[in-house]
Amino acid sequence: MTSPRQSSAIPSSLFTLATLMTSVPLSLLPTPTLSQSPDQCTPDIINTGCDPSNTTYCTLHCTLHGSTYLSDKCCKHYGITASLLAFEESALWIPRIDEYQKCTGANIRLQYVEGGEDFMGQALLDDVGESEDETTGQGIYDAYIVQAPWLPPVYGGLKSLSEYIKLNDEYINFMDINQASRSAVSFDGEVRALPLDADYIAMGWRQDVFNAHKDAYFEKYGEELKVPTTIEELVDVSEKLNGFDHNGDGEGDWGFCLTPQTNYFNAFLSPVMQTHLKECEQKGDGSYDCSRGANTGQNIFFDVDNFDPLIFNEGFKYAVELYTRFVQASNCQTETPAGQKCDRKSAFPTGRCAGVISMPGTLTNLLSENDSYSIPPEYRLSSALEPGQYHGRRARFPGSTKVVDWKIGGMPLVDCRGAVCPLAEDGINYAPFFAEGGESYALNGRQSKPSATDAMWDMFTWLAELPVGNIPLSGVYRRSQLTDEATQELAEMLNNTVMADDLHDVLVHYFKNDDE
Repeated sequence: MTSPRQSSAIPSSLFTLATLMTSVPLSLLPTPTLSQSPDQCTPDIINTGCDPSNTTYCTLHCTLHGSTYLSDKCCKHYGITASLLAFEESALWIPRIDEYQKCTGANIRLQYVEGGEDFMGQALLDDVGESEDETTGQGIYDAYIVQAPWLPPVYGGLKSLSEYIKLNDEYINFMDINQASRSAVSFDGEVRALPLDADYIAMGWRQDVFNAHKDAYFEKYGEELKVPTTIEELVDVSEKLNGFDHNGDGEGDWGFCLTPQTNYFNAFLSPVMQTHLKECEQKGDGSYDCSRGANTGQNIFFDVDNFDPLIFNEGFKYAVELYTRFVQASNCQTETPAGQKCDRKSAFPTGRCAGVISMPGTLTNLLSENDSYSIPPEYRLSSALEPGQYHGRRARFPGSTKVVDWKIGGMPLVDCRGAVCPLAEDGINYAPFFAEGGESYALNGRQSKPSATDAMWDMFTWLAELPVGNIPLSGVYRRSQLTDEATQELAEMLNNTVMADDLHDVLVHYFKNDDE
C-alpha cells in the first residue's frame, strides 16, 4: 500500500471545526470524584445461614432467567465482599445483584463515578494505574464497567480474561459476540474486558413525517422523498425538510436532529475513508473476496506507517463539509454557532425532528411509544400513517458514493466503484462506526484478592448467559440474537414488531464477520 501524503490544506474554518470536534484537552476536565449518596450505591446485603445442601433454596435462586451457570455455585462465595465501579445507572442493577447474592452468598457493592461517563476514564486510571507502571493505582475496586476507548492507558493493569473465557465459553460463547465489540477490548493478543453490549451509530427517521410531506416535497423539489441511503442524500433531505411542519403546530421545524459530538462526525467520515480492512482479490464473477488478504491499514485517524494525521486530504474535507451542512439544517442550527448546548434528547420529544442520528440505546428510547425521550402522540402526524405502519423507524447509517483512493498519493476523492470500493452495494460504500464498543466488564489485575476476583467473574459469566433484556445497560450484541426467534422475543419485549424488525435489519449488516 502506498503511504498517503499530505495534499492541499483544508480551509482554516473547516480545520478549526474538525479540531474542535475531535479533541478535548484532558487538562480542562475536572478530577472525577466518587458519589457516596445512598441512592447511588447498592446496600450491603450479607446473606446469613447460606446452606448449599438446601436444594429447594438453591434451585429457586440459582436457575433464574433460564440460566444454568450458577446452578452448581449455591453459597460458593458466601462471606466474600467485592466492589464494582460503574459510570451509568440502571434500574436493573439492584435486582441482578440481589439475585446473584441470594444464590452465591457474595456481597457485591456497586459504586458510581460522580459525573458519569465523562469522568470514568480518569477514575479507571486512578484505580487501576498506568498500564506500564505496576506501582500506580489505588486498587480500591475489584471490577469495572468500562468502554473500550478508556482501556489503552490501563489495560496492563486489568486481568487478562482469555483463559477465563476459554474455561467458561460454553456459557459465554465469545465468538457469538459481534466482532467489533470483541476486537475493541483485545490488547496484545489478550482479552481485557468482557463485552456485553454494542455501541454504534444508526439513523432514525419518522415514517409519519415522510408520509405527510411526500406530496409537498415532490411539488417543491420535483423529486420523490426517500429514506436516505447515502450521507449525500442524508444532508440533502435534511436541508430540504428543514422548514416543514413536523408536529402540527403550524411552525417550521428542523431536518434531522443530533447531538454534535465527535462520534457523529466520525460516522460521516468512516464511509468516505474506509472501504476494506483487508486486501481484496477479484473473483471470476466480478465480485471481490476481501477475507484473506493482508491488512490495508485503512482508518479515519492516522497513517499507520508514519502516524501522520489523516486530515489533509479531499475525503476528510468532503466529510467536514457534509457534516457542517447537516448541523446547519438540524436542531443545532442556532445553538451551535452561538456556542450553546444542543441535544437530540431534548429536541426529539418536541416533534420538530424529521429524523435523528444516535447511538442504539438512546435511539430505541427516542423511537419508542412511551419514553421520556419519545415523541408524545399529540406531536406526531399519526393521521399520515397507513395501517400497520409505525412512526419511529430505524435504518443503518448511510454510506457514501465518494471514497478516498488510498493507493494514490494525496488520497484523492473518487467515485465508489471497482477495486477502490470492492464491498460497495449499488455504488455505495457502507462503513458503520462503532463509537465505543458498548458496556464491557473488566477485572482489576493488580490489587484484588483472588476470592473477590472469582466472585466478580462468576457474576460476569452469569450475566453473559442472560437474555439481553435482563442485562443492565445492554442492547443486542450477539449474532445469535438476530435469529427469527430472538427477533420475535425482542418484539414481545418492546411490544413493537416494527422496531424489532428494523433493529434486526440494521444489525444483520453491522454484525458481519470478516468472511462476510
